[in-house]
Amino acid sequence: MNGCPRARGGATATHRVRFPALWCLLLTGLVLALAPGARAASASGPSPTPPESAAKAPFGVRAGLYGLTTLTGGHFGYALKAGARIEDSAVIYNESDEARTFHVYAADVAHAAGGGLAPAQEGQRMAGVGAWLKLDSEAAVTVRPKSRATVRFSLAVPAGTPPGSYLGSLVTALRTPAVSGGVNTETRIARLVELTVPGTADLQVSLSELVHRSAGGGEEFTVTVRNTGNVLYTFAGTLRITGGSPRTVPLTPTGIYVIPGGSATLTGRVADLPALGRRTVTASVTATVPGGAAKTVDSNSVRLTFFPWLIAALAVGGLLVLAVLLVVTRRRRRAWRRRRAEERTALRALRRELRAGRPPAGNPHEAPSGSDAHP
Repeated sequence: MNGCPRARGGATATHRVRFPALWCLLLTGLVLALAPGARAASASGPSPTPPESAAKAPFGVRAGLYGLTTLTGGHFGYALKAGARIEDSAVIYNESDEARTFHVYAADVAHAAGGGLAPAQEGQRMAGVGAWLKLDSEAAVTVRPKSRATVRFSLAVPAGTPPGSYLGSLVTALRTPAVSGGVNTETRIARLVELTVPGTADLQVSLSELVHRSAGGGEEFTVTVRNTGNVLYTFAGTLRITGGSPRTVPLTPTGIYVIPGGSATLTGRVADLPALGRRTVTASVTATVPGGAAKTVDSNSVRLTFFPWLIAALAVGGLLVLAVLLVVTRRRRRAWRRRRAEERTALRALRRELRAGRPPAGNPHEAPSGSDAHP
């Protein structure tokens, strides 16, 4: 069964600790082959047996017409015109050896953070199916050990309700007191209530801008899909990479439900990107109405240019250093050659003067040749 433990503050706590948005609403099936508004009166056939998984859980819940209609997974599915009303029931099985008191209430189902569905918390203001579904008995139901009890309810669609898909939930909660200083726990089973108001189906899908960021040696892409129509659908998405060898990368999560007005964020990671080159990435999302139509939409395209900037910068820096060294070395070599040329010129002049029998010019210790002057 769909059970989920819920922690409470302590043995003496009387207030609730808010459970995360996804408190284990296990959607084991959805029904689009909807049963028209037949009353859920007691069946004249053989008494139905509890769901198979009930033997391993403290309790179990199934639809009153389970096995007698097109319902699957113990959920409730109806096709009702605006202003119509239907009655049905839920059967609660107590598989323990002691009497249990269960709290039963109707809740809206909303889009949960990160995608998927979650029922509203008890006590919240209900505006959709959670408000239209009314229990015929008290919210607290006590069931004897190894026994079952039937909770009857009615679902009335307000006049003027637009065509489309509407979701709610019938929640059954078992609260277990704390033992020896432990924590209180609450186990819940939420049965989906899917209501279709007949009319023109409007399958509309829109995508946000595809964005990306560097992550783990690759690029991580994110896009948000929004249900702007009036029908419930699931979706699957991929990233198409072109440029080089074309390929696709799946977007996650996939196959979750998006209610009208809801949204879900999809993520995909592209690895093995080239060091040099260009790639174009586009997100493609296909929305499918279970058992019905499908529609595919594409996002904007993101163009990526890959260039080894670090290697290029190091190469350019190395070339600049080499150029500076060459310029400095060339200037020093020119200066050295200039000095050597001046030295050779002076040496040749001295040799010519010596061969001519004249002392080198500018020697202060020698008197001019043929002079009669005495010191």
